Amino acid sequence: MHGYGSYSRPGTAAGALGGGLRGGLQMASGGRPGTASFPNLPGYRRPGIEGDTRRENFYKDPQKKAQSLHFINGIPMVKSNLSSRPNTASIDDLISLNRTQMPRDANQFSDLSGRYSLAKQRRDRENLAKISSNMVVSKIGRRTVPAITTLSMKSSSNSYVNDNNSVSTWGGNFNDDASSVVSAYPSHDNTAPLPPVLLFYGYYFEDIAESNMESKRIHRCELYLYTEDGSIEIIECKQENSGMPQGNVLRRRKVEKRGGGYVGINDMKMGGVAEIYSRGYSIIGCNDSTLRFIRANLNWTEEELRQSSWPDDEFIKRNKEKMMRETGTPGVNRNRKMHEMKEYMEALLGKPKAMSDLGSFLQVGNKTLCFDIVWDDTDRLYGDVRLFKLCYFLSDDTMEIVPVHTRNDGRDQFPKLLKRSKVPKDIRNPSGDFYTWRDFRIGGVINVYQRAMTIARADKFTRDFYVEKNMNIGNDIELTGGPDIKYERQIPPYNGFGSEEDSLRSCTGSIRPGVPKRHFHYDKRGHITRFNAKMLTNKNDDKVRRFVIQYYLEDDTVAVREPPLRNSGIVGGQFLRRQPMKHSDGTKVLAGDLYVGAILSLNCHKFLLLDADEGTYRLMENDVMTFPLSNYEGLHQLLRDYRHAIKAYFVKESSNGNDKQLDFQGLKACMGKVGLGKLKKQELVTIWRKLDKRGKGKVSWMKLVKLTEDKPIHVTIQDHNEGLAGAWGDM
Repeated sequence: MHGYGSYSRPGTAAGALGGGLRGGLQMASGGRPGTASFPNLPGYRRPGIEGDTRRENFYKDPQKKAQSLHFINGIPMVKSNLSSRPNTASIDDLISLNRTQMPRDANQFSDLSGRYSLAKQRRDRENLAKISSNMVVSKIGRRTVPAITTLSMKSSSNSYVNDNNSVSTWGGNFNDDASSVVSAYPSHDNTAPLPPVLLFYGYYFEDIAESNMESKRIHRCELYLYTEDGSIEIIECKQENSGMPQGNVLRRRKVEKRGGGYVGINDMKMGGVAEIYSRGYSIIGCNDSTLRFIRANLNWTEEELRQSSWPDDEFIKRNKEKMMRETGTPGVNRNRKMHEMKEYMEALLGKPKAMSDLGSFLQVGNKTLCFDIVWDDTDRLYGDVRLFKLCYFLSDDTMEIVPVHTRNDGRDQFPKLLKRSKVPKDIRNPSGDFYTWRDFRIGGVINVYQRAMTIARADKFTRDFYVEKNMNIGNDIELTGGPDIKYERQIPPYNGFGSEEDSLRSCTGSIRPGVPKRHFHYDKRGHITRFNAKMLTNKNDDKVRRFVIQYYLEDDTVAVREPPLRNSGIVGGQFLRRQPMKHSDGTKVLAGDLYVGAILSLNCHKFLLLDADEGTYRLMENDVMTFPLSNYEGLHQLLRDYRHAIKAYFVKESSNGNDKQLDFQGLKACMGKVGLGKLKKQELVTIWRKLDKRGKGKVSWMKLVKLTEDKPIHVTIQDHNEGLAGAWGDM
């Protein structure tokens, strides 16, 4: 020690709480005035020691040190030192400065009033080496600490005895007198034997509250008592498939008793219960070396040395029976295979199933023979001819059968018909002969668990394998399927509810059909054809009614409007809302189906199209692909073919004194006389619009004659954005 005063613990009569803070700080006899001994606790520091230049300079410096930059955990911090300290410090000054005072050095680990530094440890080892030629060190964990020679040890073959003839440990002895405490570090030279480690067997109970199979479970443990320091280590014995965390229950350490002292060897008597951290360990026995040590050094009675067996545990009993069922007993055939996952894990760790399997694998590796086999099951009800693929593994003579699925075959997508295994030739003798690669031939039949399967084909590798073995397996069998069945989806007829497109969505197979997609022609947006029509009926009231039929080319829909007729008794307006329409034969009404003179049937009503407006005529004449009856180029070529007959007709009419003026009815009569009576009214309207461009109603018949002799006129389709104003400019 360095001449410091004693330290009184807080809370005692001499401490800060009992006698005041000033009374708890005692001045050192040779120390500095105003200084006191402080504990070596975190946050407390002691003043320097005489002869220590570094510490003396720390207190003699009257000047305040300048701020300096320090790196703390990689972060630059500005640290400011405290102001200069006076030589004579009061108690209040000491309290304010206690966190910056230097710690006091200790001489051993058990001295908690100071710090046993690494430098002090090194000096102690050097001094000890000078005293004794043989330096003894004791290794605790990974730290090397000196062995103190204050304990007088007498080495023998089986025991370590101190001065009072008791077996010693760190901090105590094995006798009942717990007050007999020896030095914390036993000393022995290189010739002395190592302190023994005693092994005791014990168990403790664990309550099981959520199981109907057991109410408590027994944990078997091994308790190691180190005579070197009196520490205890507890390891729970591992039980196979117990599902409990096992291993180290208590690390090596000294265990305090509830009433004081430490758990020692006298607490490990057979049949007793050692309480360690509120858990009772029932001791049932020890190993042979521990028993010999106790007989040689302790005066235990035979009753205290009587060992017992482990108690019955229902869980261990059931687990043992289960493992017997799983793995079986050697020499007893229980017709039960080892679990595949367990077999796989053992093989993964390097255990082969048999030496023959290992040799086969090293010879052939993962080579596999592949065959196409056919199973004809038509003899059974709803049976069928099915195709499978057989894979034979040469490494272990196992086979696997997988089905060959085709599109829309109506079968579940099962991955395998037979998992990889050996297939017996006779199912009644499963341990008898098994199929091998020598039993396979093209056209041959194998019995796979009462299923007769015919081998039909083999791949190239399989054929090469049999060629190497000088075996002929035959030619492949051509597999001919049955007649191709063409499946057609039958669409039910439209029932009239909702739109037809919406009803067809229910036939697509979707559980939640969405809104039908609308077909829209963006290049014909805004194009509408309008026709004046009348109803073909036998009712006199309906004969006078007139209708306007509108066709929207952008989405192929039809709407019918009825203009109001005065004193008819019929309210005009919308006759048929805009919607797609169909003919009586089920075909859709298209734009080309509407022309002058056509008869259109809409919802059991027949309409005769009388005429159209000017915009409709221009639209039809500029889109001859959609409206072929308005193709003037084709009509002009037809008139050129009949020009002589047309001339003869008008010569005859002029000789009869008829008027040389021609109207639409006259054009119709002329076409009928010259052999063109098959022309429809829309075609006659197209020709008449070429003759009567100004719309006077009558033209000279010479104009028709000249029209038949002119060159063909090409009508161009104009873009709808440019308008149709100049459609007739060149005609």
